[in-house]
Amino acid sequence: MSSFWGLPKQLGEFFKEIQKYSLPSKSLLSEEEQYIPPYFSEDVETCEPVENGKDGTEVVDVEIDVVDVEIDVEENVKFEAFLDGIQRTVLWRRVTLNNGAIVPIHIAHICAGIFLRDSDGRLSIEPEFIGSRLLLLAPFEGLKRAGVNIQTFDKIESEIILDVDEKTFAFPVDFNEWIVCDTTFRGTEKNRVESEVGALVERDLFNESLVRSRAQGRVATLRQRLELAVLAKFRKRFSDKWILVDGPLFFLDKWRKPFYRVLEHDAEFGNESSLESRVLKNAVGLIKTHRLRPKNPEHIIKLNENQRSVVKRITKEVDIKGQGNVPDEDGSYAGAHFTWYTRLRTPRQQPYGLIGLVRLDIHKSTLGIKTVDALNNERFEEFRPQIDAITKAVWRERWPAIWGGNDYRYSSEPFPIYQLEKVLKASIFPRRFLASFLDM
Repeated sequence: MSSFWGLPKQLGEFFKEIQKYSLPSKSLLSEEEQYIPPYFSEDVETCEPVENGKDGTEVVDVEIDVVDVEIDVEENVKFEAFLDGIQRTVLWRRVTLNNGAIVPIHIAHICAGIFLRDSDGRLSIEPEFIGSRLLLLAPFEGLKRAGVNIQTFDKIESEIILDVDEKTFAFPVDFNEWIVCDTTFRGTEKNRVESEVGALVERDLFNESLVRSRAQGRVATLRQRLELAVLAKFRKRFSDKWILVDGPLFFLDKWRKPFYRVLEHDAEFGNESSLESRVLKNAVGLIKTHRLRPKNPEHIIKLNENQRSVVKRITKEVDIKGQGNVPDEDGSYAGAHFTWYTRLRTPRQQPYGLIGLVRLDIHKSTLGIKTVDALNNERFEEFRPQIDAITKAVWRERWPAIWGGNDYRYSSEPFPIYQLEKVLKASIFPRRFLASFLDM
């Protein structure tokens, strides 16, 4: 295989064999560019308030109440780092089956990195905090059962990473290392083949929407693991720095053991039970696309300047999804998180809607909490100054100014995150390049 592509020999032969069975997709847009995220679409029963409302009464029947942020609170939270991850997924080829189904095959490029900010406010990026991977995704087992026997698939395991490998939790050994993903089955556990629920086989291969959604869900999962690996590497050097993360702080309970093993029991992170707290302490996730559905969203969309919603405890992730609401991999958090809404920038006039609305996500370790029940309505006043300080610190990262009316993106995206995203996007392959992979 040409060194230009940098493919291991067996993987290059695997790509060639796939090309024999498929046709180019001629896709002009990435999957992410065609995707419209759902809003307020996910109910989470384990999301419960831990803060009294603005009138001092416990919030029980009212799901969301609004409180004013204490403006004079001590500003003891200052972000010195920013983390973001990006993904670009393209429809690479299509395989036509004997039964008439046309099955898409995807290639994706994922990248995650961290900006550091010095005492003078200057942003910089260090190569050791940037990692990237290339992904090949298809329902390979489903294709095999349908008569498409790609013989080289069984030969690549010795020299390539599969999506069931624990190496997906590790920081990449090489820049742009390859991972081959079989999206026939849900999730990335090694025993996934034992469950046929949701398997992309037989007639389900006709469901192109489901095949494409499964691929995007798998890309999101592996991108999130890459972000976690980058954050762990950052924590080895900076154990207590405040870092603002674009997106939720994913650390699923079922990820704890494999993540700990790939870190090779690093003394910096203590034992397995303390790993999550060491990595997520003083990290603040900022969510801009709102799958989590409050019982009373009308309270949320009326949030004004200097306000936030009451704080709630949440124990289950809601954001690793593909297109639509079909989960690929989900699960409960290893430890409790706390979340609340605020508005990064308030529009000039009502109705505000979702413009500037963000949801913040922190791990219990950020508040110095070891047990889930330590933060409740009775004790919340102890933690209110820290919650307000975190909220104000996020506000300080908004764009200095916004031009031309209300802009959804710039109203809800911190300026350093936007700058980091530009750098990361410049480091991954263009969509046309990916869509014509090996055809050039």
